[in-house]
Amino acid sequence: MRGETLPLIRELSIVIVTWNGDELLRNCLSSLFRVYGEIPEIIVVDNADSQSVIALIRKFPGVVYVAVPGNPGFAGGNNIGVRMATRPYILLLNNDTVIYGDSFSPLVEFLQLHERVGIVQGTMNVPSLGNGLDDCGVLMTPFGIQRHLHRGESTATTVLVPRKVFAAKGAMLMFKRKVLDDLGFLFYDHFWSYYEETDFCHRARKVGWETWFVPTLPIDHLCGATSRLFDDHLVWRRYFRNIIYSFWKNFGFWGRAFTLPCFVCAAFIRSPSALCGSIVDLVRNRSCIS
Repeated sequence: MRGETLPLIRELSIVIVTWNGDELLRNCLSSLFRVYGEIPEIIVVDNADSQSVIALIRKFPGVVYVAVPGNPGFAGGNNIGVRMATRPYILLLNNDTVIYGDSFSPLVEFLQLHERVGIVQGTMNVPSLGNGLDDCGVLMTPFGIQRHLHRGESTATTVLVPRKVFAAKGAMLMFKRKVLDDLGFLFYDHFWSYYEETDFCHRARKVGWETWFVPTLPIDHLCGATSRLFDDHLVWRRYFRNIIYSFWKNFGFWGRAFTLPCFVCAAFIRSPSALCGSIVDLVRNRSCIS
């Protein structure tokens, strides 16, 4: 029985945020139940407060359903979901993912075996990249630019090894509850979406926790299936706003004096209008620089 062969999964809560993505959610939950059945605690946060999702959830016994009207975004939805979680390890899983085998036990085991490792990410395959890899963790350059490891390389042939990284990707991000206890909260609610997981890893790093990429049986990630529903300019505006906020909060003097200005220059080259919009948003919320 799966309950006997997957004991580590009994320690796991899985939080899935959805917004008008019923078919994505159905595929995700179906794959989880094929592999794990009712072993993990699964919490679905419905940011659309949809009757169709309620009907869908009824087909999956034991899944906890949380309706959230008003769409608080990926950040707000996951904040609500983790407050419902009861187990010592928590996995944030995108609704646009599909698993094919036990991809999560190795992550739980890695966290158990390494005292200072608080956050891990496994292997994700992106079909739209010709079955290329999604980010295998993220490194941060001194210029504030993220380096996305192995993205687009062949999932089938690329040799992957465990490695310490600056941040994990939120589509498949697992962490110890102890990290939340130390930080006090998961994501800033006002981030809504974009960069919240990197900020989380950065804050955890500041208090002594490590983030690692750990190779696992790949899961499929459709990558951006929900964000495609939003205006591209708005996406970049929020992304830049959240990065600037995070850098100001998390970096010391030299980071604010060097890394932050370097990033602002790069953002201006990418999209001057989105950068200007993000600065306007930050000025309106002056508490971000307190």
